[in-house]
Amino acid sequence: MQELRGAVTELRGEVETFGAGVGTHVKGARAQLESLVNGVVATIASIRPDVETVVSGLSSRIEALDTELAGLEP
Repeated sequence: MQELRGAVTELRGEVETFGAGVGTHVKGARAQLESLVNGVVATIASIRPDVETVVSGLSSRIEALDTELAGLEP
């Protein structure tokens, strides 16, 4: 019985050590992921005005071509 208690105590220690290690790795991975996401969000925010300008210009050109095509229809 004493050996069984010793084995259980040893296993409990191993599980707790493993859990603490996993927790540390998860926290580190989460911090890295948050950093990457923040970088992506910042990049998107920085290029958004340029993209919106290009999209607006393309939309204007499409509307002008639609108007021109409508004038060509019999």
